[in-house]
Amino acid sequence: MRHLPRRLAPIAVVSLLALGACSSGGPDAEFDDAGTAETTAGAESPADDAAESPDATSGATDEDGAESGGTPGVDFPDPEDVVADATFTVPGTEDDEVRFGIESIVVSGRTTELRLVMTPEFDDGGKAASFYDAVDRDTQITLIDRENLKEYRVLEADGGGRWYESDAVHTKALPGQSVGYQAFFAAPEDDITTVDVKLADSWPVFEDVPLTFED
Repeated sequence: MRHLPRRLAPIAVVSLLALGACSSGGPDAEFDDAGTAETTAGAESPADDAAESPDATSGATDEDGAESGGTPGVDFPDPEDVVADATFTVPGTEDDEVRFGIESIVVSGRTTELRLVMTPEFDDGGKAASFYDAVDRDTQITLIDRENLKEYRVLEADGGGRWYESDAVHTKALPGQSVGYQAFFAAPEDDITTVDVKLADSWPVFEDVPLTFED
């Protein structure tokens, strides 16, 4: 694919998650099961058995997973609850495959958040495979606006060397399990409703993935 001109307006990002490639990173969200259906909407996340323990002290949660007292919760992605998915061959291998689903692309204010779900489908000697292992990291995740000939790369902090995305090395999953991955971009400069998503130069792009807009 020939790269399109990069045109990103300067943007100040305040209070985003500490996600960059150089961050120490916290525990990654993993999943017990990974289905094989191409796309299934409406699946619910697994219940947290610990929250039902008699010794649990946390408050009741609302439908969004936040405590009734106002404490923010975490939305765990479901590998079947995606708007698009595909299985790719890991670059540099003959038959190692990894499944990627796009949970959502949400535009909010001046930023766009991409949520991915990665499910390794190869056995790396019993070790968990990282996002870095599965994707050719010589290239960046890119959102492409074909209509206006623009592309958007992951936001970079002032001074460089740190990007607003999950840690590619420490985001891992065992074969058949899934893990979520987040990346932040500048909001589209133009009035568009879909974008293409490129994960690696050697893979086909996801075309016409819908954008969700939040106030």
